[in-house]
Amino acid sequence: MSATLLHVSDPHLTDDPASAERLRQVLDLAAPRRPDAIVATGDISDRGKPEEYRAFAELMANRPPWIAIPGNHDDPATLRAELAQEQCPVLEVDRVRVIGLDVTVPGEDHGFLRDDVVRAAGTAAQGAHQVVLALHQPPVEIGHPFVDAIPLTNPDVLVELVQRIPRVVAVLSGHVHTPLTSSLAGVPVLGAPGVASELGVDPDRRPLMVDAGAPGMALHHIDDGGTVTTTFHHAA
Repeated sequence: MSATLLHVSDPHLTDDPASAERLRQVLDLAAPRRPDAIVATGDISDRGKPEEYRAFAELMANRPPWIAIPGNHDDPATLRAELAQEQCPVLEVDRVRVIGLDVTVPGEDHGFLRDDVVRAAGTAAQGAHQVVLALHQPPVEIGHPFVDAIPLTNPDVLVELVQRIPRVVAVLSGHVHTPLTSSLAGVPVLGAPGVASELGVDPDRRPLMVDAGAPGMALHHIDDGGTVTTTFHHAA
């Protein structure tokens, strides 16, 4: 058996219908592949307003099972209340268990993995055949000075968690609005493109994020042996 995860990130939903339309485009683009589940790795909302989360819930209706993890633009309490999510939401997809990690820091753009989240994730992983961890800020540098200044600031704690949980096959992230492939403690780190906008290559150019391009997403295909194959797609 195998599982396919649709990975979306950073829709930054606002009261502008165009923001919801960009998310709808990538969800519809992936539909023919029949993903088993959807993982949204943060910045669901642009301002943390209840109505922005309600718009997300409407778009996700009649879709495969999903979890949503807060990012630095989100209000975690409002997200959890409006979207019925736990601090460490869990998705069970065949032999794959996806566990979301809330690494938000109030009022800050960087992420920090707290002890209570580590404990909750460890409990959630018990008995899993394969585990995918999902968070907003990537635990690795990408070589872009702007986004490298606001990463997960204690990746060593994530390394310890990965090493303690058996069978972690991937770490999923968002935040940087660009496709990302790396590794951490021998485990693939895979970041989805931004839905709302795309990171510019030139760190000195402003605006840094460009919203003229097509919204993107990632598909992660996980086979029974734990091999993860990722493809990136844009709704051109």
